[in-house]
Amino acid sequence: SVDRDMGGSNFGFPTGSTFKPFVAAAALEQGLPPTQEYSAPYKMSYPSPVQTCGKPWTNQQNETLSNESESEEGPYPLKTAMAKSVNTYFVQMISDIGICPVVKLTDKLHVVQGNGDKLPEVPAITLGSKGIAPLTMASAYATFASRGMYCTPIAIESITQQVDGKQKSLEVPKSTCTRAMSEKTADTVNTLLSGVIDSGTGQQAGLTDRDNAGKTGTTDERRNAWFVGYTPNLAGAVWVGSPKQNVKMTNINIGGVYHSLVYGGEVPGPIWKDAMTGALVGKDSPSFNMIDIPDPVRDHDDDGGPDDGGPDDGGPGGGDDRGNTISGNNGSNGNGGGKPNPTFSLPEGFIQGQNGTGGRRH
Repeated sequence: SVDRDMGGSNFGFPTGSTFKPFVAAAALEQGLPPTQEYSAPYKMSYPSPVQTCGKPWTNQQNETLSNESESEEGPYPLKTAMAKSVNTYFVQMISDIGICPVVKLTDKLHVVQGNGDKLPEVPAITLGSKGIAPLTMASAYATFASRGMYCTPIAIESITQQVDGKQKSLEVPKSTCTRAMSEKTADTVNTLLSGVIDSGTGQQAGLTDRDNAGKTGTTDERRNAWFVGYTPNLAGAVWVGSPKQNVKMTNINIGGVYHSLVYGGEVPGPIWKDAMTGALVGKDSPSFNMIDIPDPVRDHDDDGGPDDGGPDDGGPGGGDDRGNTISGNNGSNGNGGGKPNPTFSLPEGFIQGQNGTGGRRH
């Protein structure tokens, strides 16, 4: 659940579409409206050139990507693209704003690869092609819950020592908090990711008794499946897969249940739901500060049909959101992950929020 610096045995795991909210947040911080629309065709070549913090990235190998199905074709606004996890939309978005704002935001969220390396400045990062530790993802999503404040995770909650027959409390590390994005951006992302649970790929993960939001992710050849979600006061990340990345989760039994294809919303999602339900028993139920995001006026039905909860991206050679392999220097084979600072923690990568302050209505 943690990166190599904290004793993890892996370099994290490709995150699939759970990375897309970071791209959306970076775009919102750059001034793009939450109604932003892109053509989002079923299949496309990577745009080129794409601005980075230095030399522009160019599509020298004419790499392409596609969506889950041929019916998944835009134009789409951001709200629909997030709910459906549309690959081509987010690649167009990262091409529009450039890669530099994305990596600058992920730096503020302490999102790095599991070996401690920074994320590469390539368009495929929006598809979750690099390995990140579950704790890192939970910490980053907790920033949305806290309305833009990132707080370092602390693993130790308390230390006591017996002195002369009496228990004495010792000082423990303290979490430090910094602003990673504006409250408005975080509130907008919370609204978008609430849609993922209400009507998108994460419906099987949604909690019914309190505000909650999240994102699914599934990588190339179904080697990794994720659900990262949160309430206004608790965030958690669930990853399912083989640590050695050698299991393709197709035609597989998990917990006695047969799955022809494993989806992010189908296996990790219900695990997240069960764990969060238990962890939140007796806890306050604050609300998100929701943002009104108007639907576009359409003269036709642009519904591309049900999206996954399913294969999003990552894996060897990268991957588009739906397990379509992308060759070249955009990809990864899961070698990479996050380098968070520790957190006030529940077991298995759960991170407490900031006393509900991420979700109070004003």
